[in-house]
Amino acid sequence: MNDKAKMRLYALTSIACLVWLVEAMVRDYKNGQMSSVLSIIFYACMLIVILYTAYSALQIWKIKDKPENNHEGAN
Repeated sequence: MNDKAKMRLYALTSIACLVWLVEAMVRDYKNGQMSSVLSIIFYACMLIVILYTAYSALQIWKIKDKPENNHEGAN
């Protein structure tokens, strides 16, 4: 898998987990279970996954956008 595909996969995973987290928080808010221990643990785990995958996607994007230094005179 090349870097472009990895970056897209990380970004899509981050977005999907963010949508899942928001949906879970809205559902738990309506049910009055937002402050339960299991919900808080789930929110924390989802935040870790979201932050890690977003950071990884940004790191690959930054590496991809850097110009390569080609030293043509070193033949």
